[in-house]
Amino acid sequence: MNVNNLKGPIRIGIDTGGTFTDYVIVSNAGEIYAWKVPTTPADPSIGIINGLKETMKIFHFRAGDIDLIVHGTTIGTNAFLEDKCPPVAFVTTKGFQDIVEIGRQQRSELYNLKFGEKYPISFSKDILFEVDERLDRDGNTIRPLDMSNLDSLLSKLRTNSIQTVAVSLLFSFLNPQNEKSISSFFNERNFQVFPSHEISPQIKEYERAVTTLVNAKVSPVVHTYLRKLEKQLKEIDVKAPLLIMQSNTGMADVKTIGRSGIQTLYSGLAGGVLAAADSLKHLNRTHLVSLDIGGTSTDVSALIDQPIILRSRNFGGFPLVANMVDVETIGSGGGSIAKFKDGLLSVGPESQGANPGPACYSLGGDKATLTDANLFLGYIHEDNFAGNMNIDIGKSKFYLNKLIEEIHSSSYSLEIESIDELALSIRKILNNNIANAIRVVTIQRGLDPRDFALLGFGGAGPLQSWEIAQELEMGGVIIPPFPGVWSASGLVSSDIKHEVTQSYLQAVEEISFDEINKKWLEIKDKLEQILANEDVEEDKRNFNYSVDMRYMGQSDSLTINATYPITNTTIGDLMEVFHSLHNQNYSWFDKELTVELVNISVEAVGYVPRITMTRLPVGSDRPPEEAQKTTRKVNFDGSWIDTPIYDKTLLLSGNVIEGPCIINQLDTTTVIPPGVYGRINPLGYILMEVKK
Repeated sequence: MNVNNLKGPIRIGIDTGGTFTDYVIVSNAGEIYAWKVPTTPADPSIGIINGLKETMKIFHFRAGDIDLIVHGTTIGTNAFLEDKCPPVAFVTTKGFQDIVEIGRQQRSELYNLKFGEKYPISFSKDILFEVDERLDRDGNTIRPLDMSNLDSLLSKLRTNSIQTVAVSLLFSFLNPQNEKSISSFFNERNFQVFPSHEISPQIKEYERAVTTLVNAKVSPVVHTYLRKLEKQLKEIDVKAPLLIMQSNTGMADVKTIGRSGIQTLYSGLAGGVLAAADSLKHLNRTHLVSLDIGGTSTDVSALIDQPIILRSRNFGGFPLVANMVDVETIGSGGGSIAKFKDGLLSVGPESQGANPGPACYSLGGDKATLTDANLFLGYIHEDNFAGNMNIDIGKSKFYLNKLIEEIHSSSYSLEIESIDELALSIRKILNNNIANAIRVVTIQRGLDPRDFALLGFGGAGPLQSWEIAQELEMGGVIIPPFPGVWSASGLVSSDIKHEVTQSYLQAVEEISFDEINKKWLEIKDKLEQILANEDVEEDKRNFNYSVDMRYMGQSDSLTINATYPITNTTIGDLMEVFHSLHNQNYSWFDKELTVELVNISVEAVGYVPRITMTRLPVGSDRPPEEAQKTTRKVNFDGSWIDTPIYDKTLLLSGNVIEGPCIINQLDTTTVIPPGVYGRINPLGYILMEVKK
């Protein structure tokens, strides 16, 4: 690879996945480069630092040239789902210590008589503690706070080596004084305290409690990891700030994330969705479904003009109240294991991950995976494989044959006769799993997948996208310029974002405009200080306002953008938007019903300079002769076909490549099947469509 010395300032996006850690390097001149290294699951920071040293050597820049590093991490997500978070003390109002385990009456399996909720985290090591205090529904004191028994909790904390306290008292979102008193008590004694009025000052006691508790569990893990990573960056002379991608598609500094680790639960996924939002702008489109197929999992999200951000969502069995991008994740990826059990062939959700990885990695993997199937079928080749892996197709064949022998020796009649059929079946099963996930973010949201094009990225996305789109009758397939690291590219195009939502429950005709505007200003002042602490210049700050509204008697609300200040005129406009949005979501509305305001919100945005993508040189319909490097046998639908292999870096804007063909590039491989054209657009996207 011939790369000139890159000139600073250089911006780097680092996305740590289950199998690979992806890098996108952007120079001041607009040059964009991609790189991948294997993830080190035991300690992702090791792989990050080693990969960063590798990219500096390959792309010829120094640590001092780096101006900004943006990191998407799954460290908090993994710790939460694997129950590896440290224990906490949960403090609540007397009589309510079981609120987290009792939860709501809804069951995720309504008709399962033997249903029992299994949470990803255990409460066995936590301390559930009650304090005697009580506020009424207006925030007035019924029973003053009695702090006399906090000393007994202090003793328990020290005995059990617990350093973290989560506090969630009834109606504290209206009057936080008691939570502040308890927080001060433990802060003075060097404990880390997370009060609900700071984490989630909103109505609904159960949701507020579990959000506060999960945040208290995740934040110390995330903070410890990020502080360690910051230290390691300084040790290799990187002085650039480290910003973290949040679940709301905005960035935040390490100090802020240390208090709101819950905002990293979708950190790794948000980068991919944000990159898809960039694609909407690049392509002048309004509807895309992002499809990010990695080594361990697949993430899908529907975008209409912009990412869909949810106020709350269920995560690991808990209804968390935090702004998170609407993404559906399933255990399907390049490392997904193919297995035969009870007469059925399945693929995933178990994965070989980064280590030992698929059999072909030669790291000890002893099971056939999607990657092994694709390698055997000719879709990918050992000479064009990301991450400098020692790829051995012989191992793929061995374990695919072993799986066939298992099928044939069973008492079940599964009609898979050859290794070819098995490898194709593995692809089809995984594609079907992913298609079902796309149905969740489209059909189950009232959206028609036929209105969307499929944006395929991740290490395996460009290999599988066409078949998935065909199953759903989607409007074409688009492969971005750097598909293997497209999520990381989303990281470097993000802005700094913070949002505070405050409950304000009142019928619309009874609200006080002065009171709402005053609360909005108070929230804005807090967010101004956060942006100032992150060194965001005043002329690069912006504030967006919104309200949550519902019909009286409903439990769920709809979020509507608003303008400051709110007035008698603007509230009428908000009502009209609410009725229209309610009709769009639920197919009915009634202007005679009483409408309630539930929450008010302010979003602070610190703008970061945009990346200008380099346009490709213009060519003709026919790709340059030198772009076709070779041909090889590739299996399409059971037939081995001599297939041209192209080098993506030599293709020009306007080139049309006729399938069947394979397009190789550093970070992944794109498959264009027979009967399909791939057109290269000026920014390097591959637009795939059926031959006409």
